[in-house]
Formats: sequence, structure tokens, C-alpha cells
Amino acid sequence: MLQVTDLRVDYGNITALRGVSFEVREKEIVTIIGSNGAGKSSTLMAISNIARKSGGSVHFKGQDISSLKPSAIVRAGIGHVPEGRHIFPFLTVQENLMVGVSGNVRSSRATTAANLDRVYELFPILAERRNQNGGTLSGGEQQMLAIGRGLMVDPEMLLFDEPSLGLAPIIVETIFALIQKIRDFGKTILLIEQNANMALAIADRGYVMETGNIILSGSAKELANNPSVASAYLGI
Repeated sequence: MLQVTDLRVDYGNITALRGVSFEVREKEIVTIIGSNGAGKSSTLMAISNIARKSGGSVHFKGQDISSLKPSAIVRAGIGHVPEGRHIFPFLTVQENLMVGVSGNVRSSRATTAANLDRVYELFPILAERRNQNGGTLSGGEQQMLAIGRGLMVDPEMLLFDEPSLGLAPIIVETIFALIQKIRDFGKTILLIEQNANMALAIADRGYVMETGNIILSGSAKELANNPSVASAYLGI
């Protein structure tokens, strides 16, 4: 579904990605793990064309999307749940969700209503708080809201950037269970995560990134059992 080839990103004199290549197959959960500053978030931002690429290509379902605007990439079927959630604190929960379809000509009233119902079914707490301002939600609820906003255009693929960041362990377990449930709905997931234990527990396959390079790849089980991965990222 997604083919990333020789992707390079530079921020001035700083090289964030040094020729990254990987693939994501339909209905997989694929994770990229690595330490802070390895280039994981830059990878997602380059796929969504939020970060300008200095080389390489991105193909989605066989189409070259490398030069498309971020809004066009969303319309092509890729949703992006950013690091830090970035909800609108002074908008209500429902208004935050509706921002997810703002300006999207593909979304009719009927499909928007159906997608909203689906989000509320997946996140009942958001349905309960639909008229509450986003800024009054807990961190875990804000993460659910960010995921729900990403689902509002019914994307075929979702990019998750550090969904566990700043959350209590019990809430992290809930968020990862929800990511699995979203995959079970037929979505394809690319997950960027520092919590390698949780990421590899739910992923089908994974890649290990260091200083802008992919250094290892394999099934999630293979990576979890790799001594160097266990030592560097799993605390074993």
C-alpha cells in the first residue's frame, strides 16, 4: 500500500533522513522504533509532505504522492495523527472532530454523519463529552480526540506519531488496544513510537531507525527477540 524509497530530508545543515526505504502492506500494523532524534517523526511528516523532501519518493497504492499537497494526500486516503495531539482547546469535542473534514469536498453530509457516529462508537467517552471544550479533556481523552479527528475522512491508512507520549501506562494500554481495533476495521497503520515494547507487541512488522537510517527490519517477533534491539530499546 505504501512504498517509501530513498527518502531524504534536510533541515538546513542538519540531515534528518539519509535515504530511508521501507514498505507497508495493506491492513498491516508496521512500526518504526528508535530513540528520540532518530528521524521517526520526520519520516511521517515527509510522507504527508509537511516536511519538504530533499530526495526520494513516496508511492501510495501505486500512485506517486511525493509532490502532492498535504490536503491532497489526505484526500488520497492517508490520515495523520500528529505527535502532541494538536487539538483545538477552545473548540468543543464535536467541533474538533468536524475540523477533520473541513474543506474536504469528498465528504458529503451523509458520509460525515456516518463517520462521526463511527468515531463516537469507537470512543464512547467522546460522545459523552461532545459539547465539552477539547482543552478540558485529560491527556488520554485528547489523544482519543486526535485519533478520532484523523478517522473523520475515513482514511485507508493512518500514520500515528508517538501516540503514547506523556500518557500514564494504563492509558497507553487503552490507546494501543484502540489502534489494534482500528486495524481490525480494515485500516492500515504506520506507527512511530518510542515505547518499543508496546509497539512491537501489536505490530506485524517493524523497522529500527538510527540517525536517519533504517538499520534493521523484520517481523515484530524477530525484532523483539533480537538481542541488540532488546538491549537498546526494550530495557532487557
